[in-house]
Amino acid sequence: MTDTELKHRLTAAVDHIDAPSDLVHRVRKGGTSRLRRRRLTALVAAGLTLVAIAGASTVIQYLPTPAPAHPNISDSGGIGSGDPYGFMMKGKTRGDLAGDKAFLAAAVTAWEQGRMKGYDKERGIYDDLRGESKVYWAGNTPAGKAAIVVQNSFLHEHGNMQIDQEGIHTLVGYVGTDATGKTVYITGSYPTPGPSLDAAVVTGPAKKQQAMVVIDLGKDMGWAYKREYTKAGGSVRKYTPLKFEDGVSVVKVPLGTDPYALQVSLMPPDEKEGYRVVNGLAPATSTEDFDQRLWTGDKQADGSVKNVTWPMTSGAGALAASANENFVLALMGGSDPSAQGTYLPAWVGYGITPNGSTVLLSELQFDPDPTHLYAVIIPKSGQAKIVEGGVPDPAVPLPVSIKLPGNQGWAVAAKDADLSYRFGTAAWSAPRKNALLVPAGAGASVKVTRGTSTKIVRLL
Repeated sequence: MTDTELKHRLTAAVDHIDAPSDLVHRVRKGGTSRLRRRRLTALVAAGLTLVAIAGASTVIQYLPTPAPAHPNISDSGGIGSGDPYGFMMKGKTRGDLAGDKAFLAAAVTAWEQGRMKGYDKERGIYDDLRGESKVYWAGNTPAGKAAIVVQNSFLHEHGNMQIDQEGIHTLVGYVGTDATGKTVYITGSYPTPGPSLDAAVVTGPAKKQQAMVVIDLGKDMGWAYKREYTKAGGSVRKYTPLKFEDGVSVVKVPLGTDPYALQVSLMPPDEKEGYRVVNGLAPATSTEDFDQRLWTGDKQADGSVKNVTWPMTSGAGALAASANENFVLALMGGSDPSAQGTYLPAWVGYGITPNGSTVLLSELQFDPDPTHLYAVIIPKSGQAKIVEGGVPDPAVPLPVSIKLPGNQGWAVAAKDADLSYRFGTAAWSAPRKNALLVPAGAGASVKVTRGTSTKIVRLL
């Protein structure tokens, strides 16, 4: 399917939803499961996305106090320049450990030895190094000693490497401290093409106190460590200004924070420039697969997984073909544009509410966050609405239950279960598999049957 065909299908039957211009790119980027990456590369395309979905706009907030001036940076180069890290080769070593010759030597050794074990070696990054290594910054952090080492390299065209042009570029090596206190190589960066740049690194042992070191690029920047979800189906990311000193900003990462949730951004956010946080201290066994979706479709004989759609009412068959894509369209329009990866839904319930509106039911997960449930209501006229259903509990009999506004009932789902409803002590409705739309009424209950097990769930 071409991008044009995909965009056409995504917009079918949702005339009242205004899709963002980069929707197809973002859907392609996320795929049906999160792209697995060795290091966190979160494109912070941080602008405001406005959609015609009532209450579902994404907001990226930042505190109004501007970051301090950058007296140590005269010309940072930055995104789009031929050598964006070039300024780091100039001047003396910065930081409160700049005079610690033993640590500086250890940092350079860690860089020179560690880089040869990294995947960048296969890309030819270090094939034509020029001059000596230099420590740009060395200092104490809440997670131990850390350093940023730089060195020039002539980058040639290479099958595994992308560059804007051949020539001398500045490479960046990040050094930190492991659980034993040893100085270790974390990871490295080189200037890749495109509107983004590695600007920060996470240092410190996994599951212990960690810190983030952000390079002073001569721009006002902020950081955030979590995404907040609104009841209206949107999300909010609040950025705190970074204070730069000696060429970097050092941030104490809250305990328990997943490093993959960390973001840095210009302040105010500018969708034309994005900055990434790299994390090379992830456990060697980590797949960086954060899939927490409630259900992941139906497994086929060949081992593949097929996305599924479940009718919640009668007379809704025409909605099946586009149910998944239309759900994605509505939710991506109100999603946080700084998401580095997205788990798209593998199942969607669809139906017609008592007033004739279309209702779509499923889940969406961003980055390492828990998956969230949503119902999308598309009326015959007027604006569509998203109803947030929170984080599901897979252990309960009825993991999905969202009360719809406007006296339209409840949208419920339980994979591989027969679902029926009743009010009070009335007779049970005819069972429906996997998903069901329960009309509004007092004393509503749902019977959930799996094999010989039956549970009754009261709807509130």
